[in-house]
Amino acid sequence: MILIKALTSYTFRYISLFVAGLSGAVFLVLMSLYFIFSYNHFVDVNESITEEVDTMLVVYSGQGMQGLNQYIDDQTQRGFFNKFFYLVADRDYKKLSGNMERWPKYREFAQDWIKFEFDMQELADGDVDLIARARTLPNGSHIMAARHFEEVYESGSLVLKILIRSMLATLFFGFFGSIITSIVAERRLESLNVGIKTITTGDLSRRLSVGDSSGDMRLLINHINRLLNQIESLMEGVQLVSDAIAHDLRTPLTRMRNRLTLLHERASGEQRGDIEILIEESDSLLDTFGALLRIAQLEAGNRRSQFAPVKLNELVYDVVELYEPLAQEKNISVNISIEEPASVMGDRDLLFQMLANLFDNAVKYTPEGGAINLTLRVAKNRMRHLLISDTGPGIPLADRENVFQRFFRLESSRSEYPGNGLGLSLVQAVIKAHYGSIRLSDNNPGLAAEVHLP
Repeated sequence: MILIKALTSYTFRYISLFVAGLSGAVFLVLMSLYFIFSYNHFVDVNESITEEVDTMLVVYSGQGMQGLNQYIDDQTQRGFFNKFFYLVADRDYKKLSGNMERWPKYREFAQDWIKFEFDMQELADGDVDLIARARTLPNGSHIMAARHFEEVYESGSLVLKILIRSMLATLFFGFFGSIITSIVAERRLESLNVGIKTITTGDLSRRLSVGDSSGDMRLLINHINRLLNQIESLMEGVQLVSDAIAHDLRTPLTRMRNRLTLLHERASGEQRGDIEILIEESDSLLDTFGALLRIAQLEAGNRRSQFAPVKLNELVYDVVELYEPLAQEKNISVNISIEEPASVMGDRDLLFQMLANLFDNAVKYTPEGGAINLTLRVAKNRMRHLLISDTGPGIPLADRENVFQRFFRLESSRSEYPGNGLGLSLVQAVIKAHYGSIRLSDNNPGLAAEVHLP
């Protein structure tokens, strides 16, 4: 898994591109050196042949044919140290002396250069490619000095092989090094991601471990930790203020409701109905403050200490049993599909509240004679999938993210359905506290809410 992540990481792609670019640049430089070396070597070979032919002409002009033949014999007897092949022929190109048996058929190039392949059984080399220069002596005879043309190719081929192997070695070690570097970076990033994920789920007391990090990575972690210190301080301030406001307001509201209850018992007639309305409003306000406090506690991560194994299949049946009478009043059919028993680590009361809110919304918005389907399944990766779908009006695509905001309500439901706009906010807070996620989609018609819990 870590190797796959490393191979698909930005670090690996960046280093691989760098190695490829560097290898390409090195290859161009080495190829330039190769062409320079090959050209210079070819020039040296050509110059040596020209000098040898000129030497033969000088020997002939000073010592005649006898001296020229003696010079060729002396050169051919040098064995390994002799790089040249010689031939002296008469006017009819018949051999007079030299270590080539006959005048070759050759191809002539510019500046009197000739090239030919020569089959000489007397030579250990067998078939050889030669380049040569030929001259005609004043007496009509012909002389030729030649060298192996393969020397140029062999030298150039050797250099080219070295270049290719160097290129392959650079690519191999660069690729291998990029994998190692990516794995090390991916492991470090993975530890940072785990730490950040834990923090983003509400545990603001956690800090990223510096470990053996150095340089820019250490500086980055320190900056993130200082930022988390500031965020935690601000969140604690906000939480203290919100808790104080909620408690301070909830206490007088509770007292007011109790007094209204006493007045309701004593009142009669029209006053009794007005007091009942005031009591309902007081209950609504108390529910709102209670929901706000629960959301604040969840976002602060204060309920994770109570996590224990919870059987989701039993929880589903408990919620359905609670709301089934309301569904029957509207003639709504409730269908339950549980593929296999599933358990999660969590807070049973919070998970019950989450399921109750989703099911309550489904019952509330599903018209008479509609249907609600509730499915629980476990995926191959052991992720628990809980799907609650209805046949109500649904939620427009543009508002599916907004409905999780506090106090947000659709304009079409404000007057028809009572509520405070905190139900789905509480649902999302519970799911995040359990490291899960929720997604809303169309049920055609209606809404489908799919909850994913690890």
